[in-house]
Amino acid sequence: MSTSADLRNLCDLWLRRYRPSTAPVVRLACFPHAGGSASAFLPLIRELPREVDVLAVQYPGRQDRRAEPLVDSIEQLVAPLADVLRAQAGPPLVLFGHSMGAIVAYEVARALEQRGAGPAALVVSGRRAPTVNAVSAVHLYDDDRLVDELRSLDGTDGSLLADPELLELVLPAIRNDYRAVGHYVHRPGTPLSCPLTVLTGADDPNVSAAEASAWSQVAAAGSRVHTFPGGHFFLFERPTEVCTAVVGAIAPVLPPGTPPLPPGLPGRTNGTPGPSAETPRPATGDPGLVGGAAGIPAPPAGAPRPARTGAPGGPAAGRPEPGAVSGADYVDRRRTAERVRVSADAADSRVHPMAEVPGWLDDYARAHHFHAEPIPFDRLRRWYFEPGTGDLRHETGRFFAVEGLRTGSDDEPADRVQPIIAQPEVGLLGILAHEFDGVLHFLMQAKPEPGNVNGLQLSPTVQATRSNFDEVHHGRPTPFLDWFIQRPGRRVLADSIQSEQADWFLHKHNRNMVVETDVVVEADDAFRWLTLGQIRRLMLRDDLVNMDTRSVLACLPTAGGASHGTGAPDGGEGFADALRTSFYGEAEPLHEPHAITGCLTDVRALRTLRQQSVPLEQAYAYGWERTETTIRHRDGRHFEIMAVAVTAERREVASWTQPLLRPCSQGLVALITRRFGGVLHALVAARSGAGTLNVAEFGPSVQCRPAELSGEAPPYLDYVRACGPDRIRYDVVHSEEGGRFYHARNRYLVIEAGAEIPADCPPGFRWATFGQLTELLAHGNYLNVELRTLITCAHAAY
Repeated sequence: MSTSADLRNLCDLWLRRYRPSTAPVVRLACFPHAGGSASAFLPLIRELPREVDVLAVQYPGRQDRRAEPLVDSIEQLVAPLADVLRAQAGPPLVLFGHSMGAIVAYEVARALEQRGAGPAALVVSGRRAPTVNAVSAVHLYDDDRLVDELRSLDGTDGSLLADPELLELVLPAIRNDYRAVGHYVHRPGTPLSCPLTVLTGADDPNVSAAEASAWSQVAAAGSRVHTFPGGHFFLFERPTEVCTAVVGAIAPVLPPGTPPLPPGLPGRTNGTPGPSAETPRPATGDPGLVGGAAGIPAPPAGAPRPARTGAPGGPAAGRPEPGAVSGADYVDRRRTAERVRVSADAADSRVHPMAEVPGWLDDYARAHHFHAEPIPFDRLRRWYFEPGTGDLRHETGRFFAVEGLRTGSDDEPADRVQPIIAQPEVGLLGILAHEFDGVLHFLMQAKPEPGNVNGLQLSPTVQATRSNFDEVHHGRPTPFLDWFIQRPGRRVLADSIQSEQADWFLHKHNRNMVVETDVVVEADDAFRWLTLGQIRRLMLRDDLVNMDTRSVLACLPTAGGASHGTGAPDGGEGFADALRTSFYGEAEPLHEPHAITGCLTDVRALRTLRQQSVPLEQAYAYGWERTETTIRHRDGRHFEIMAVAVTAERREVASWTQPLLRPCSQGLVALITRRFGGVLHALVAARSGAGTLNVAEFGPSVQCRPAELSGEAPPYLDYVRACGPDRIRYDVVHSEEGGRFYHARNRYLVIEAGAEIPADCPPGFRWATFGQLTELLAHGNYLNVELRTLITCAHAAY
């Protein structure tokens, strides 16, 4: 007999919940088409009412089950799926399958009825009745003819079918599924007792009206047929109408007294806009790379590219328009600060004990292959150097580009030109929170990135560019994304748009969010719930907690967090006590908030920073050169642009190539602290980078690359270098963002100074408590990413 753990593992293997329902009245199990995967149903999931708990079936051999052997018979799929669906308790079960999935759903329904646990209803789509005798030999076609078959169904973007490397990955799964369908033979038996609804496309080349009507032969009560405009993949072309028909099939089988389901446009009934009227068509085949028929094809190579500045194109299907109400509750900052302090003091947890965390990370890294290999530029796929400018771009015009930037400043009156990463999209960095035993826990992800020093690092729940969650990569959708974009009923603990490295990015920003949920979301072995105290301890290890995690956690409010409850951090005499008071207490600061922000305003008003986007080729007249493998400066300083080929098991796509920026030396980032009136203050400085959006942001006391300095040292560098262990309170090397930078590392220091560092400081510098700094992080463009990192690092020092 299977245990509950065995059953849960089996369910996790076969079923995906992209949008868990907190109060479902019906369960809808969705079976994908030949070559498809669970994420094929995302366009429909976005349309269905939230009272419908959608269980998307994941066949072996694709996406996150890519390492498993393909199953080439319908019967072998039916047996485990019937076991999984029969064993699950819950509201009534309805089965829905498209194309090959219609046959699988039908046979699962028969198996469940034979076991006395039949579904409440069956909905089939895009498939002739199983009683229709038709020979299918598509699986025997050679590759060219198989590709022609896919084109005839008009379900796959033509650019994908023209890419030999992509076809090499996707065709085995497509051929396998066609084999399963081709070998399928209907066995006569007792007609289904459940209601049967048939959906068909008026122009489907594979299903005639008579073949669709023949489904009535396998149902005791006959069948109801709905015909839609469109071809074989009509359901992805007309998701609203299809979902209305599915809801209509579900309504008669709901338990008595159940409130009626909304008939359509459920996103609007829940306070978010519905999807675009033009839902993109699905990719027909997908073992993982093409994207599980998620329905976001790449624009053709000749499509217009976005301008150098400004926002990308309109929102993806199902995403809210700017300003849309999303049902979010923004929690009081002081109350959140109190809970942050409690979580920071929780050094361990029964949910995922600290002793098990290193082993989890090591086991995950060993079990999931991830490899990044430097390659020459001519091996980049779908990237190209633009004629006339030399800019390095992706053929879709999305993700990012490497362009030229001309800059000038007060310190460097003569203009210079350098390469810069241009990524105008605002990405999303989100951490999901839940309270266990009265303590906030945060859902952290073990995520590899191509530029990480050690491959795997501790990342936010969601870490995605706009191109990722618009699914431009044609891969798996980003898990948990809806909690941060359009999930009703969420509670927002922190939410602000923050910058990234201005020396390497042009005006790059991410939305940093922490969202709390009352439900314990389902998560696979890539995720763990950890307290802030556990994360604090992990911050003491080199190259483990990634930059995005550090950035988001810094945005959690702390000021006033010790004013209630026990354990208020006051009355202590050591550094740790002074630091806790600085974070959470209400002690008297050296400067009022307006005096701190006024310092930055002065710098922005008086400092000169000229920026102009120019063709990358202009940089070659300013000391830069392009080789077969890098774009680099001739004196060996600054950074290089390189290319890598990546293979991955647990990412949205299985393999890809991309450019990365590789620094030429390690950086030094230091925060000098000192007590004034018994209150610990941090010395921050207004800093400008080549790509800073608004002239300057506050940064650390010292931020430089010592190996590349020439001339006079920046303020306080000599003091930091001379500090002995008795002054250093935190000293760890952290990696910067591994999705864009290759082995970019900085040594982060927190130093406690005495009277040798005076209260009076140079222009552009200010003393601030840590509580004041976290209050500034409720807004964007005040603190740079290096200072945000040091705020999170400081949490590990008390």
